[in-house]
Formats: sequence, C-alpha cells, structure tokens
Amino acid sequence: MRRKALRRVGKIRGIVEGKLILDGEILPKLGEKVYDSSMREVGVVLSVLGPKNRFFIEVKPSKKTMELSKGQPLYLKED
Repeated sequence: MRRKALRRVGKIRGIVEGKLILDGEILPKLGEKVYDSSMREVGVVLSVLGPKNRFFIEVKPSKKTMELSKGQPLYLKED
C-alpha cells in the first residue's frame, strides 16, 4: 500500500474567533481536510479570502484542544 504524500497548503498566521487563518501557498478546495506534519487531521477548509496573489485560508479546527502554533505549516493529502 502506497503512503499518501503531503502538500503544504500554508502556515498558520493566527486564530480568529476559533478559526485558523493560514497564509495560503496553494489553493485548496472548500471542505478539503487539512493535516499537520504527522498526518493528523487538523480541520477542514471553510473559505479562501483575499486576492489570488496573496490569499488566506480559513480552517475550522476539528478539535479545540489541539496544540497549534503561529508559523506552523499545514498540509493537504495528495491522491
């Protein structure tokens, strides 16, 4: 069985009203799951904000107790 690769979607810029805001690097699909470097699910993409040359990604965390820090990269699984 082949292990799925991860693609970096962006880095955490901050947390606003319980949602993660990422500095976007690649454009995700709405509803797509986001993971940390250990392939643990962090949450799902709620929206993409801003212009296409510098956009932000809003992620709804799956758990509020998860330890996440500013600048931490998050990933999408490649098919």
